[in-house]
Amino acid sequence: MTTSATANTGAATGPVTAQDWGGGWNNQRDVTIRQGPSTTSKKVGTLKKGKIVKCWVAGCSGTHNGGAYKCTSTSPTEKDWHEVLWNGKKAWAASRCLEWGRVA
Repeated sequence: MTTSATANTGAATGPVTAQDWGGGWNNQRDVTIRQGPSTTSKKVGTLKKGKIVKCWVAGCSGTHNGGAYKCTSTSPTEKDWHEVLWNGKKAWAASRCLEWGRVA
Protein backbone atom coordinates (compact mmCIF):
# COMPACT_ATOMS: atom_id res chain seq x y z
CA MET A 1 0.00 0.00 0.00
CA THR A 2 1.27 3.42 -0.85
CA THR A 3 0.56 6.33 1.47
CA SER A 4 1.70 9.89 1.37
CA ALA A 5 2.58 10.24 5.00
CA THR A 6 4.71 13.01 6.39
CA ALA A 7 5.51 14.16 9.87
CA ASN A 8 2.81 16.27 11.43
CA THR A 9 4.79 19.43 12.05
CA GLY A 10 2.30 22.24 12.04
CA ALA A 11 -1.26 23.41 12.24
CA ALA A 12 -3.49 23.15 9.23
CA THR A 13 -5.27 26.13 7.77
CA GLY A 14 -9.05 26.17 7.60
CA PRO A 15 -11.43 23.65 9.12
CA VAL A 16 -9.85 20.24 9.40
CA THR A 17 -11.42 17.05 10.67
CA ALA A 18 -9.65 14.08 12.18
CA GLN A 19 -10.68 12.04 9.16
CA ASP A 20 -8.57 14.07 6.74
CA TRP A 21 -5.74 15.18 8.98
CA GLY A 22 -3.77 12.28 10.35
CA GLY A 23 -3.50 8.65 11.13
CA GLY A 24 -1.34 5.72 12.02
CA TRP A 25 0.07 2.80 10.06
CA ASN A 26 2.45 -0.14 10.40
CA ASN A 27 4.08 -1.88 7.47
CA GLN A 28 5.59 -4.62 9.65
CA ARG A 29 2.67 -6.33 11.40
CA ASP A 30 -1.03 -6.23 12.27
CA VAL A 31 -1.98 -4.05 15.27
CA THR A 32 -4.92 -4.65 17.62
CA ILE A 33 -7.48 -1.86 18.03
CA ARG A 34 -9.17 -1.77 21.44
CA GLN A 35 -12.21 -0.23 23.11
CA GLY A 36 -10.05 1.44 25.79
CA PRO A 37 -6.37 2.28 26.35
CA SER A 38 -5.37 -1.09 27.79
CA THR A 39 -4.59 -4.61 26.60
CA THR A 40 -7.35 -5.79 28.93
CA SER A 41 -9.93 -3.67 27.06
CA LYS A 42 -12.15 -5.41 24.55
CA LYS A 43 -10.60 -5.94 21.12
CA VAL A 44 -12.73 -4.16 18.50
CA GLY A 45 -10.64 -4.93 15.44
CA THR A 46 -7.27 -5.43 13.82
CA LEU A 47 -5.44 -2.87 11.73
CA LYS A 48 -3.92 -5.05 9.04
CA LYS A 49 -0.29 -4.61 8.00
CA GLY A 50 0.03 -1.74 5.50
CA LYS A 51 -3.39 -0.20 6.26
CA ILE A 52 -4.16 3.19 7.82
CA VAL A 53 -6.29 4.07 10.84
CA LYS A 54 -7.50 7.66 11.12
CA CYS A 55 -6.98 9.70 14.28
CA TRP A 56 -9.92 10.65 16.48
CA VAL A 57 -8.57 14.18 17.03
CA ALA A 58 -7.14 16.50 14.39
CA GLY A 59 -3.41 16.17 14.02
CA CYS A 60 -3.24 12.99 16.10
CA SER A 61 -2.30 15.31 18.93
CA GLY A 62 -1.51 13.88 22.29
CA THR A 63 -1.22 10.44 23.72
CA HIS A 64 -2.90 9.04 26.78
CA ASN A 65 -1.24 7.00 29.48
CA GLY A 66 -2.94 3.64 29.78
CA GLY A 67 -2.20 0.00 30.26
CA ALA A 68 1.22 -1.47 29.58
CA TYR A 69 1.97 -3.26 26.29
CA LYS A 70 4.82 -4.45 24.08
CA CYS A 71 4.70 -4.11 20.30
CA THR A 72 6.85 -7.23 19.90
CA SER A 73 8.24 -9.74 22.34
CA THR A 74 11.62 -7.98 22.27
CA SER A 75 10.44 -4.36 22.42
CA PRO A 76 10.34 -2.30 25.64
CA THR A 77 7.15 -1.99 27.68
CA GLU A 78 5.15 1.12 26.77
CA LYS A 79 1.99 2.80 28.12
CA ASP A 80 1.09 5.50 25.53
CA TRP A 81 -2.13 5.13 23.51
CA HIS A 82 -3.72 7.16 20.69
CA GLU A 83 -7.45 7.68 20.18
CA VAL A 84 -8.48 6.50 16.71
CA LEU A 85 -11.60 6.41 14.55
CA TRP A 86 -12.68 2.79 14.11
CA ASN A 87 -15.97 1.96 12.37
CA GLY A 88 -17.33 5.41 13.21
CA LYS A 89 -16.49 5.19 16.92
CA LYS A 90 -13.64 6.16 19.20
CA ALA A 91 -11.20 3.33 19.83
CA TRP A 92 -7.58 3.03 20.95
CA ALA A 93 -4.30 1.97 19.35
CA ALA A 94 -0.97 1.38 21.07
CA SER A 95 1.02 4.50 20.14
CA ARG A 96 4.46 2.94 19.82
CA CYS A 97 3.23 0.12 17.59
CA LEU A 98 2.30 2.52 14.77
CA GLU A 99 3.90 5.37 12.83
CA TRP A 100 1.87 8.58 13.13
CA GLY A 101 1.48 11.54 10.81
CA ARG A 102 -0.45 13.16 8.01
CA VAL A 103 -2.07 10.76 5.58
CA ALA A 104 -3.66 11.37 2.19
